[in-house]
Amino acid sequence: MSIIVISDLHLNPAEPQGLAALATLRQKWAANCSDLYILGDFFEAWVGDDDNNTFIEATVAELQTWRKLGVKLYFMRGNRDFLLSKDFAKRVDWNELSDPYAVDFYGIPVLLSHGDLLCSDDLAYQRWRHYANSPWLQRLFLALPLWLRRKIAQSARQKSKNYVETVNSVKMDIVTDAALAWLKQAHRNMLVHGHTHKPGYHLCYRENQAFTRITLSDWHNGFHALIWEKDGYYFTF
Repeated sequence: MSIIVISDLHLNPAEPQGLAALATLRQKWAANCSDLYILGDFFEAWVGDDDNNTFIEATVAELQTWRKLGVKLYFMRGNRDFLLSKDFAKRVDWNELSDPYAVDFYGIPVLLSHGDLLCSDDLAYQRWRHYANSPWLQRLFLALPLWLRRKIAQSARQKSKNYVETVNSVKMDIVTDAALAWLKQAHRNMLVHGHTHKPGYHLCYRENQAFTRITLSDWHNGFHALIWEKDGYYFTF
């Protein structure tokens, strides 16, 4: 049986191909899959449970189909979907993970993360993240009318896009020393994360110690998943 790890689908009604890609991944892999790990930014934006529309219902139905096939679902919040509630988790029957989260894949110790917490050189983003995750600010935001929350989310997405286009990409990447500190604390030497949209395998060295960092891709060009089996792991597109 396979374990599938994905991240950064950024699902939204304006780009239905993302949800179609998730269905394609299910059709190709779910029959031989035991666990599906979603490492954040599942939605492009989540503005509250009352924003219930046909696209959200279709997404819920897709996840429920995975569950009916016997696949266990695990979800880690990203910077796009931190407002997802426990009610949504109950609807789709997924287990929510802390960030970071230590797990063993077929006997190999792995540390999972969305990844944004490790982009510690990006001080502007870290300040935004701190305030966006404040309970009082979240309550204030959710108390606003739905139309206004949608407008704010749209504006935030555009500002985020502008920011990414103007800031040095190195500044927004994972800081190796920060990743190593996490791995040492968790007694792991392999990190799997998303967020940066820079897929690949990275062998890193620090303090006479080597560790592996696997970066997942976003889904803007179709599905991209890490497949983990007893004999090893690999990307599939």
